[in-house]
Amino acid sequence: MTYPKPTIAFNILNGAATQLPQLHQLSDAGAGQNLMHLTPTRDSELIANGIALTPFPSPPRPTPLTAKGLLDNGGISPAVLTRGMLNRLHQAGHAIEFRSYNFQVQSPQPGCSDWFSHCQHHGGLQVDTGVLIQEQLLPELTAQAERGCISILAECGVGGTTFSTLWLRLLTGLTLSPAGSTKDADKLAQKSRLLAQLEQEYRRLHGQFDVEALLASPQFHDQIQRALFGLLCHWPASLPVPHLAGGMMFVAPLIAAARVRPDLGGRVDTTRWVMAADGQSVLSHLPQDWRLGLHQTDFGLSGLECLQRYEQGLVVEGCGLGGVLVLAEELGLDADDIITTLEQACTRHQSQFQ
Repeated sequence: MTYPKPTIAFNILNGAATQLPQLHQLSDAGAGQNLMHLTPTRDSELIANGIALTPFPSPPRPTPLTAKGLLDNGGISPAVLTRGMLNRLHQAGHAIEFRSYNFQVQSPQPGCSDWFSHCQHHGGLQVDTGVLIQEQLLPELTAQAERGCISILAECGVGGTTFSTLWLRLLTGLTLSPAGSTKDADKLAQKSRLLAQLEQEYRRLHGQFDVEALLASPQFHDQIQRALFGLLCHWPASLPVPHLAGGMMFVAPLIAAARVRPDLGGRVDTTRWVMAADGQSVLSHLPQDWRLGLHQTDFGLSGLECLQRYEQGLVVEGCGLGGVLVLAEELGLDADDIITTLEQACTRHQSQFQ
């Protein structure tokens, strides 16, 4: 098949902050105790295949919502919606490529839907993060830029917003509330206590923001922060930086990298829901050569409750959803088209659970 429009290369960084004690009590982005680290793997499989292929070693007991293919808060996984939007962009004439980079989490099982022109997974449980950055992530993304692709870099990190909030507090001086996927009061209280402990310990050892000190200890960073910081620090100045499709997980390492590479500029595309709470004050700290893109489509236009949950702030971002929505709008898809696409993606996904 001939594709007259630019290839869209969708890349995702996968990781889980398994060094955090009781991770399942800090985040909603997972299936529960001892299962949280499988979320990035299964979400990449959802995007690539339309179904999660990696089984849980001890399957969680389904709730009335999860038995219908939904999240515990009644929303639908952003991975389902990202897949739907990528499929719609394929129908609009773009070749779609997919790559995942798995930082000390299980690599997704091989295979992908036939409308992907390329699909590949790198890394895995025992991967050396530095090797994965230098030998796979950086070469793959620079090759995409050289080929003239629309290159999107997304993330699926479980627990990483704890470290992002720590970095942002140190970088901006703002007293930020814990960012992340949960609105559960108990989880937020535990997260606040953990953040206070981490910040106190870091300041006792190092005082001000020091990226090398933060990256030297797993107590103060996750692998996705290290990956993005390393990628930007080594990015060729002559090539356009990929569209960064992520919110708080990406902003902290981006600001840190801009201190080392002030010559770089680019774009951060995310959902407009990220701007709630502390998002506005944090994103105002983006370096001057970086611009922010927010999608405009109102999910309240849909009659599906699982999509309306996004407008209610119960699901905010994830799996590059904001990035593909911003791109779809820029490429000319209107709100009705996007909502129809998202509803069809929800229906296809939930039909597997009936």
